[in-house]
Amino acid sequence: MDQKPVVTVTLNPAVDIAADVETVRPDVKLRCGPAQFDPGGGGINVSRAIAKLGGQSTALVASGGATGEMLAAMLAGEAIDAVTIAAGGQTRQSFTARETTTGRLYRFVLPGPDWKPDTEHALLTMLEAHCAPGALFVVSGSLPPGADPSLIERMHETASRGGASLIADTSGPVLQALCARTGTPLHTLRMDKDEALTASARPLETPDDFAGYGATLLEAGIARHIVIGLGARGSVGVSVDEQILTSRPVEQPLSAVGAGDSFVGAYALAIANGEDFATALVHGTAAAASAVLTPGTQLCDGDLAVSFRAEVATTRL
Repeated sequence: MDQKPVVTVTLNPAVDIAADVETVRPDVKLRCGPAQFDPGGGGINVSRAIAKLGGQSTALVASGGATGEMLAAMLAGEAIDAVTIAAGGQTRQSFTARETTTGRLYRFVLPGPDWKPDTEHALLTMLEAHCAPGALFVVSGSLPPGADPSLIERMHETASRGGASLIADTSGPVLQALCARTGTPLHTLRMDKDEALTASARPLETPDDFAGYGATLLEAGIARHIVIGLGARGSVGVSVDEQILTSRPVEQPLSAVGAGDSFVGAYALAIANGEDFATALVHGTAAAASAVLTPGTQLCDGDLAVSFRAEVATTRL
């Protein structure tokens, strides 16, 4: 079966810079080791994870300025099919410092340029051009300053008119807006455990608790599938037919950075390849497990993710 089109959307991308430093201390120059530069932002990372897993996607990226040009060059270097939407201003940067004496990560993230109405028009026009029956749009990461949380709703409406579906993985006010939405359900809404606690405003502790919250979102028509990442405990998936916990414990994780985007990339690719919900959860969990075994901000390891699929435990809740 041919893969259905996958289009990732990154509205607030970044040039990610990572380096090691012996210790983090105030008021002194901190001499870092060699820097690693990567294209960053939720949707971009989802596209990169899909590529590592042997799939294809188109990355729609709102960018601008010299850093935007640098970002485009890095995406081309990784053979990511990227379509740029002019956002004005300078694409932001982020910096991650790993303290070698403790292994702690210090992550500094800049806000990015303000969102403009003409950028929104260009985005929706571009999305409409990429609509196709069965296509998946994956919206992941934060919105830029000035963007209204309802923007994702307009993206979903555009997708639905063209026969496409939308997977959303976001947080903060945008997630709050999605959890209160009405209308045609999203394909999938994903969040992590802390985001679920905030959105639900209720105590959630066990996988059954999180599954119960997911069921309330399902019943409200928010999405056809709810996924809640529980970190080392795995992920809870809820659909109209099942409530599942998928897990693949990792004994000596190196870094949890990139695990969520790796999950979403593998999950979306599985859906695009015609796999069912439970299988897509297994693929996502395996990719996330492989990602925590890579250092720093690196994403999943494709070969390791494939080998982990047979080791993912599936528990019916």
